[in-house]
Amino acid sequence: MGIRRSRPFRKLMRATHHHTPRVPWAIVRGLPLRRSALLARKKNAGHISLVYGADRPLAIPGDTVIFTAWITNDSTSHVRDINLVPRSFTNEGMEMLQYTSEPVERDLRIRLLAPGQSVMRSFTYLVTDSDHLHGGSLVSAMQVRATCRRGVITDEHDAIVSLSGTRRDWPFKTTRAGQPRRSPKRSNASVLV
Repeated sequence: MGIRRSRPFRKLMRATHHHTPRVPWAIVRGLPLRRSALLARKKNAGHISLVYGADRPLAIPGDTVIFTAWITNDSTSHVRDINLVPRSFTNEGMEMLQYTSEPVERDLRIRLLAPGQSVMRSFTYLVTDSDHLHGGSLVSAMQVRATCRRGVITDEHDAIVSLSGTRRDWPFKTTRAGQPRRSPKRSNASVLV
């Protein structure tokens, strides 16, 4: 006894598989050749990336560090209402620091980025003796927020600059950047008793 199916179901299966070879004992099921609207929208959803870094890995008091943020729309659709948000900027003592110079507020907002387009914003900071006293590093955290078809998208990145270098007014000579000179090795002569 066969399974009886409703007439609309049979018509649907015939319409769906009208280009497939006729196999009466099997029904071939699979995804339709065209993508559904939901999948097509997801493929074209925006994506934004933030690359954030410093111009030097090591800094000493008196150095100016330039932090640069590159915001790139690496999707196939337009991204709008992009905001570059400075999250935090601290030294090893967890003191909140202020950039020496930074873009004005309106430059931190970008209205639209086309596919493949990117923008760059720079921040500078003059390293102080207080920062070097704590040692460790400077940590600057940035976030980018934007709007696309699927809603709000974000990306975050940190830039880290080490403060373990030797100060310029350090009284001892150094051989390598930031590291004191080692004393020469002594020969291990055996002593007879």
